[in-house]
Amino acid sequence: MTDASFLDTGVILGFCFRDDSHHYRCRQYLDNHDFAVFVSDHVVSEYLHREPDLAEEIADGIFDHINRLRDSDFEGQLDSMDTSQIRQQLIAGNNAAGTTLHSFYQEEVPNFIQLDDMIGRLRNLARDIEQTAIENRESLMEQADVWQRTEDYTDINDGLSEIPWDDRRICLDAHDVAVVTDHRTELATTNPTDLVDNGYRQLILERTSLEDVVSLANRS
Repeated sequence: MTDASFLDTGVILGFCFRDDSHHYRCRQYLDNHDFAVFVSDHVVSEYLHREPDLAEEIADGIFDHINRLRDSDFEGQLDSMDTSQIRQQLIAGNNAAGTTLHSFYQEEVPNFIQLDDMIGRLRNLARDIEQTAIENRESLMEQADVWQRTEDYTDINDGLSEIPWDDRRICLDAHDVAVVTDHRTELATTNPTDLVDNGYRQLILERTSLEDVVSLANRS
């Protein structure tokens, strides 16, 4: 049984953004965990680079929904039947903010509300997306150790050469955690294609000191 987990960037994104397709599994994995959590400086840097763009994409999804709402026949005071119809009819299937919008209508909208009031709340929701992600990230980082690897592990790197470099570097970082800390360490990922499937998991376990490679990807 492992007592430490090394997180790849996708796991942090999944934890911090409710609209990430892997959010539920990442939350379930990290909430109330009983293992030490590690991330690398490379992972943190990549996450910080992607965080603003993803927040903007989700906020744009909310504003797109607002525009659809303004162009609809809904007006004045809305009741719960109206808001249920709005949720079913006006949230596009590929909307980047789909999960946030559905949760908003189910959890935050009262039984009776003026359309303008609801639009105002939606605009506030869009503005809060990045701040919410920042708060989630800060909460996670309070629990995590940010790891800086100093060894190259040339032989292991060569042995994992068929894995793309960005993912291979994560493997080396996680291996270093296992070696230096003596923790029984697993690598948690949302990228099974390059770290789990097609024999990659077995290759990683053979070449490194990791105990496991765990996929938190939602494949449905």
